[in-house]
Amino acid sequence: MEHQRLKMAQTYRATAKQNPGRKSWLVEFRHPLRNDANNKPGKKVRKGLGTDIEQEAQRLVEQLNRLLADKSLWSVGAQSEALKSYDEIVVEIFYGEIAPRTRSSRDLRDRLLPLPGHDEGYARIALMGVPGAGKTTLVRQLIGTNPDTERFPSTSANRTTTFPTEVALRDGPYKAVVTFMSEHETRFEIEESIAAAIVEAVEGDERKIARALLEKSDMRFRLKYLLGDYVVEAEAEVDPYDDDAGDGDSGEGESAASAAVSQAEKTRQFQVLTTYIQRIAGLTQGLKVELEAHQGAIADMSSEDRSAALDLIEEQASASDEFVELVSDILDELRAKFARVPGGKFEKTTTGWPNAWHLESPADERNSFLQAVRFFSGISHQLWGSLLTPLVNGMRVIGPFKPQWGDQDARLVLIDTEGLGHKANATADLPEQVLALLHEVDVVLLVDSAKNGMTNFAAGKALEGVVNTGHTRKLAVVFTHMDAVKGDNLKGQAKLDHVFGGLRNVVDNQLAKNVSAEAGRYLLDHLSSSTFYVGRIDEADPKPAKPALVKLLTYLAAAQPPVFEPVAFPEYSHDNLVLAIQEAAREFRQQWKGTLGLAPHPEFEPKAWQTIKALSRRYAEGWDDGFVLRPTSNLLAALSAAVSRFLESPIGWTGNPTPKQKRETIDRIKSAVTKNLPALSTRRLREQSQPVWHEAYSLRGTGSTLERKMRIEGIYERWVPVPDARGDRAVFEFLNEVKSVVTAAVDGVEQEVTTAAPAVKA
Repeated sequence: MEHQRLKMAQTYRATAKQNPGRKSWLVEFRHPLRNDANNKPGKKVRKGLGTDIEQEAQRLVEQLNRLLADKSLWSVGAQSEALKSYDEIVVEIFYGEIAPRTRSSRDLRDRLLPLPGHDEGYARIALMGVPGAGKTTLVRQLIGTNPDTERFPSTSANRTTTFPTEVALRDGPYKAVVTFMSEHETRFEIEESIAAAIVEAVEGDERKIARALLEKSDMRFRLKYLLGDYVVEAEAEVDPYDDDAGDGDSGEGESAASAAVSQAEKTRQFQVLTTYIQRIAGLTQGLKVELEAHQGAIADMSSEDRSAALDLIEEQASASDEFVELVSDILDELRAKFARVPGGKFEKTTTGWPNAWHLESPADERNSFLQAVRFFSGISHQLWGSLLTPLVNGMRVIGPFKPQWGDQDARLVLIDTEGLGHKANATADLPEQVLALLHEVDVVLLVDSAKNGMTNFAAGKALEGVVNTGHTRKLAVVFTHMDAVKGDNLKGQAKLDHVFGGLRNVVDNQLAKNVSAEAGRYLLDHLSSSTFYVGRIDEADPKPAKPALVKLLTYLAAAQPPVFEPVAFPEYSHDNLVLAIQEAAREFRQQWKGTLGLAPHPEFEPKAWQTIKALSRRYAEGWDDGFVLRPTSNLLAALSAAVSRFLESPIGWTGNPTPKQKRETIDRIKSAVTKNLPALSTRRLREQSQPVWHEAYSLRGTGSTLERKMRIEGIYERWVPVPDARGDRAVFEFLNEVKSVVTAAVDGVEQEVTTAAPAVKA
């Protein structure tokens, strides 16, 4: 009874603080609607107050304390009511922790710098390709930036592009907009990086702690670009992500040398990093000693018990004041990096965190403009510790760009996407953002190295993704590194035929099998006139490639949205659609049983417990799919593929369409279907199942690893059930939801044909 009375009397208070050496004020409080690592209300939160003045900080904290005392405002729905009584920054601090992650960086770029569209005669081109294929190098050629002196966009033989880079060729001044992760998302990534470092710190190896902290396993959020690298005793190790003269940028030209981090700053960065690593090691070792005093040496434990012990140490560390303070210190360090940006203007939140940066420069100030923009996209090791690249989630640049080898006025918008995955695993499915892009652009340009000959599994999956979304007519292929294709008999057309043979092999043996033979034949026929071959495009003057580049530029500039002529529509059996949905659900479930380690799978190996736990947190807290595991993308790919196969085989047609008209009609339906499947996938695996994701993430202790996997499998069993002969409401709802998307698309095309029929007769 006494415990209950104390619990009911619990209050939440906020306090104003300053981090040592910082002028800006912070607020620290326990959030009543966020659970801590022990799954109890009251997660400790630290946020910037956007002021250096103590009196103002105390005024804002007083407001926050009044809000914390008013339980009637403790819901997302009460946010508008709170704005009537409290400053916007106070409302953002409180509700930003619980509001859905709906902020669109693309909408912000559209507001600050709209892209030119079809009404101005512009074609939009999306470039896809595996890392190192040369798609960003191709962008350089198409916009005419010098690879030796200008080096924009940045290139590397490894994964460089981790956010969309949009470049529009338009006369006038140079303009740029760069958008950033939110403060909340940045804190999340820092927490994940520290958590990974804590697991490594159990062994006590400082190098491993530093690597886990500075270079996440997904190679996307790299703190070493922001904080500098941790090199003990000046032993500079070879890093595969260094720019090298052979395959990427050895630096950023003269500007890199002038902007390079000074030795004094490197020394300061190393001292700061050393402090961070020592704090992580000290916190972890203290918890390790405490745990081993009760449970015995971790080194002697079974694999399952060891995982549980590491999980417990990570949990206790994450709940500690030291962890919160370390996150806050690193966040402050990152915040200070923005002050070094030369020129431009920031759009900031009320807490002072930048949402976007934009810049406009006259056409004759190209060099200074590109130097400023490279600050957000560069990866040169000379600049590690000053770059902001990991915080960027989108870049848009517009200006009088023009290829050095072309005279025509090419009105293009080039969209360089993140490199496709490397292996036949969960990352090989196209992300939802890329699939959405396919519907919007006029050309999908798949770039691959002629050295690989389309042997990368992800390149084949990209072909499937384009065909399954109904955009075969938009597809074009560029083979780079043609200069590397050698052979006594490989001259002229024979060399082109040899390289195209690799593409033909993928279509015949992968796409024709997974979609249909007819779809494969149509694709090959289309690509016979939509494939381009270039080499030495990393050179400022790519003489051998000029004819092919001019041909490619002409092709892209002439691109227009495919025109659909409704002359006939297909008829389908709903029974076959049920079988297709069953096939998709089974494929998705088997893939994830392999990933979770619940059943063997020939292609999908079990992921580490830390990866599964990180996934559960991302879905529990509503973060996007920028992760190695992407269930929503996997479900979307499985449904798109199965429905695509179903649509390939109608039981009949109205009218007497030609094979080409049939293909265009089927693609029309596929496009309509796949525009609506992402919402279905997100609704089922994110929104409706979010409480269970939270339960899965909150599990702790011995046996939690297996239990978490079973909870996730339970989510899939509930929301992606495999249809069978038994009556089940969940199955019925799933079938109906998918069927409604497909039938609506088919009915829509039928309506187009019916509407067009009188006009044709007239």
